[in-house]
Amino acid sequence: MQCLLPAGSDTFWITTAEVAGALPAKKTHTLLGQECAALVFDAHSGFDVNAFAAVSGTLRGGGTLFLLTPPLDDWAGFADPDYRRFLPYPYTAADVRGRFLGRFVRMLKTLTPRPPLPLSGRGGGSQASAVQSILQSEVPVVLTADRGRGKSAALGMAASQLIDAGKRVLLTAPSRATVETVFKHAATNPPQFFAPDDLLQTLPEGDVLLVDEAAAIPVPLLLQMLEHYPRCVFSTTLHGYEGSGRGFALRFQKALDERVPGWQSLRLHQPIRWAEHDPLEQFINQTLLLDADLAPFPPSGGRVGDGGGCAEYHHLNRDELVENEPLLRQLFGLLITAHYQTRPSDLRQMLDAPDISIHVLEQQSTIVAVALLSREGGLDPELTAAIHAGKRRPHGHPVPQTLTFHAKIPGAAELLCERVMRIAVHPNLQNRGLGGQLLEHLVEFAAQGGADYIGVSYAMTPELLRFWERAGFVLARVGFRKDTASGSRSVVQVKALSAKGKALF
Repeated sequence: MQCLLPAGSDTFWITTAEVAGALPAKKTHTLLGQECAALVFDAHSGFDVNAFAAVSGTLRGGGTLFLLTPPLDDWAGFADPDYRRFLPYPYTAADVRGRFLGRFVRMLKTLTPRPPLPLSGRGGGSQASAVQSILQSEVPVVLTADRGRGKSAALGMAASQLIDAGKRVLLTAPSRATVETVFKHAATNPPQFFAPDDLLQTLPEGDVLLVDEAAAIPVPLLLQMLEHYPRCVFSTTLHGYEGSGRGFALRFQKALDERVPGWQSLRLHQPIRWAEHDPLEQFINQTLLLDADLAPFPPSGGRVGDGGGCAEYHHLNRDELVENEPLLRQLFGLLITAHYQTRPSDLRQMLDAPDISIHVLEQQSTIVAVALLSREGGLDPELTAAIHAGKRRPHGHPVPQTLTFHAKIPGAAELLCERVMRIAVHPNLQNRGLGGQLLEHLVEFAAQGGADYIGVSYAMTPELLRFWERAGFVLARVGFRKDTASGSRSVVQVKALSAKGKALF
């Protein structure tokens, strides 16, 4: 391998093998904001698709990505160590069908090598213009870009200049690790960092609030920030591994239109480290669906139906779904829009994790609602007793385990549960009953499959609580702590289906 690398070049190795300077996939966040001429990603160590998407952005234009894999024709059957991420007890890697890897290999084989594209301007002009706009604007600013366009660097440069001008600058983001690039470009005068929940609890004095990766923070929290800090800059990635920028664009910018009609929108287009239309960036976006957008509704020539009565329900076959790229992109695009954190690993889990089922409502050949169910529980009495006593915590089964241990319901993990992992409705059709209609199908599917109860866990808001209560779900547990990103407590709600489930609850 070493003989293939450019002589004397800076190379990033992502592997658990004993290579000098190598990093495991779980530490790739330490490389963000840096550059390399060659990148070696060892998929034998586990194909962590989040890390792969993230670290690919460190490669300079004209550089080379070396992806080390098993023989391509055998890769889909490889017992990938990264399957541990989503395998529930008692499943092993041998139980995974490898749909995600099979699709990845098919797309990899169609990739045509092309000469490197020349860099053109490296984005400096648009980035400098964005910095000046941030410095001068007295209204909220929304700064959007695809990854690698230098938005976090622009925040850092603007922060440093604002502080030089005597302004008190605050910085928040989903985690401290996500803003390293901001601090790197504000080295002489860094802003003060606060986690979102800490910021809203303490409300420190500040003239300007910078919010990085705003798409990964729920809209209600962003609006609370805006109430206390009228001069805000909300920066986020539209297409990327970090979160769900498309949903942010739809939900938050609509709220801004209502509250502050004069807000300013900035967009960075030019990549910093590579040329526009870079073939590697396009390949990664396509294979990991980083660029999956919401399907328009109504489709061209169509019209919005009144209510959900004309929507057709389908339980999708995952083997067929992975072969239908337009349908897969449409489905994942809706999930991305609806949830504030959807990452490439969610795509892999959706396609490959055992006991997951996919349910949709279609209208005019467009998916208008989608839900994912995960079958959990059914554990033996001995293991359930150990969970109840706090001695065992088998991977997976979050709702049965939290009912057994936290809520102290002794036999909950012995019963079969279908957990609603995700449920989403097309933004153009919300508040028309489609979510409730799809949920009725989920309850019927769970009951026919022998589940004793159906459950859900989510970050509580009054609107969501009312939605689930209307569907007959009862509150089983409220978390003690608020989530640092959402600022909400997690809740578990359940609906009994069988006689055993009704007796237990």
